[in-house]
Amino acid sequence: MRVSSPTVFFSILLFSVFAGCSNPEAGAPPGERVSGTVTLDGKPVPGATVIFLPVGSTPGDACTGVTDQSGKYELKNRYGKPAVPVGEYKVTCSVGGGPGSDAPAGGAAPAPAPSVTIPPRYALEHESDLKAKVPAGGGTIDFKLTGK
Repeated sequence: MRVSSPTVFFSILLFSVFAGCSNPEAGAPPGERVSGTVTLDGKPVPGATVIFLPVGSTPGDACTGVTDQSGKYELKNRYGKPAVPVGEYKVTCSVGGGPGSDAPAGGAAPAPAPSVTIPPRYALEHESDLKAKVPAGGGTIDFKLTGK
């Protein structure tokens, strides 16, 4: 039995494509479960976006979470998994979106205005003084923000 070069080439190419696309999370660093509560002047902050930005030698990308009505969040990586790499993070916290976010896709009505306003200093990466350290085993990391 003789196999032609184009058949072998095509078979190898097809295998390579499927093997490379089979698990997009394969390169993601392992991580831990991280959750917590965001409060402003002692009151829970619903609808806040919490972003952990890795610093130094911490592997991976930013991890995000959104608080519920009681101010609780759970972080997820870019694949939507609750897996935050162990390490140090700069943290931002904001309510609402940036420019263009008030008109949801599909022509739906704009989202209602947030009931709580977080000072802008927490939302800007270069101004935020919020930091977090994710230990092995993960855990709870609360943020007690102040309006002053």
